[in-house]
Amino acid sequence: MKQFLSLLALGATWFDVAGAKDSKGIVPGKAFERIITIWLENQDFAKVVLDSNIADLKRRGVLLDRYYAQTHPSQPNYLAALGGDYFGCNHDDFLRIPEKVFTITDLLESRNVSWAAYMEDMPGPGFMGDYSDGSTGNGGWDYVRKHNPFVSYDSITNDGERLLRILSFDDFQRDFAARRVPQFVFMTPNMMNDGHNSTLQAAAEWSHKFLQPLLADNAFDERTLIMLTFDESETYEEPNHIVTLLLGTAIRPVIKGTDDHTFYTHYSILSTVEYNWQLPNLGRYDVGANVFHFAADTGGGYRDNKDPENAAAVDNSVSYPGFLHNETDKHRPIPPPNLNLVGAGGQGVLEAIKNAWRADKGKSTPYDGSGRLYDGVKVLPIHKAPTP
Repeated sequence: MKQFLSLLALGATWFDVAGAKDSKGIVPGKAFERIITIWLENQDFAKVVLDSNIADLKRRGVLLDRYYAQTHPSQPNYLAALGGDYFGCNHDDFLRIPEKVFTITDLLESRNVSWAAYMEDMPGPGFMGDYSDGSTGNGGWDYVRKHNPFVSYDSITNDGERLLRILSFDDFQRDFAARRVPQFVFMTPNMMNDGHNSTLQAAAEWSHKFLQPLLADNAFDERTLIMLTFDESETYEEPNHIVTLLLGTAIRPVIKGTDDHTFYTHYSILSTVEYNWQLPNLGRYDVGANVFHFAADTGGGYRDNKDPENAAAVDNSVSYPGFLHNETDKHRPIPPPNLNLVGAGGQGVLEAIKNAWRADKGKSTPYDGSGRLYDGVKVLPIHKAPTP
């Protein structure tokens, strides 16, 4: 079995083919060689953009000013960013998603793109408990499982090698100092630093301080995209509008300090990663989600971004029925992926997904690649047979 660091081992010479590595084991991307996502908690867009620390960070990057979360509360938004759906989840309780459901980790591994998750105050690699006290010393559950979507997918937790890639912030600092940070990184601060148990000011101040060494010109040897995002808004009665900033050496100087008015959701993380490394797709809501404009513009050849035709009708505040919904009358089976879809990477559905779901190929599915939005109140998912 490969060990965690084997994904960063020396490889072949640089080829302009997804999956080929340069002499440092880095798979080249169209717009970046590394993406680091950092997740904060529960704040409305209108409040966040007024914070001085966020404003200073924006000066060094791009504000995605039409970025929306999927639903409330926190947990389903984290799940969506990995699996291309939140499967009706409407709670923060313990859950497990069957192994037949694939995630972004499968896509990355199919092209040899290294990945890791770093969770602040996680007591040990692959820890699967509900919570753990850590660095704050206040007994306030510094680490919580609901903010770590990796341990909710059996396709990850049933693989010991993958569990060893779910690490702590101490591990990140060691990897950063050693210049061995993987190419896809998902980071969740503890419950104080992410603002959940503190304030917007505390989360913004922490973010500004934490990001300074990562934004230094010599922080990374490769083009690195750093995405700072909130998981959801604070106000449930309004559309789920959140602040997301794109930072790092992958952002060209000419666009720093600007706003991107394209419509995005957390599914855009998936579509952008698929586009950047020409990855296969999951056959779910990752297909049809807009690619971050700077990446499409840098890489060229992608002109499919568009507003969802029903964007004005959805507020993304209430979860639709699904497998993880905790109300009995809203429980549904996991829908099969649409095996006919071609994603932003120009590739079809991952072959392993096709093999796992081949018997369900013709069954009704809500995934049509259109980029339409759905919620539990105004616009319920539409299930129909996939188009050949």
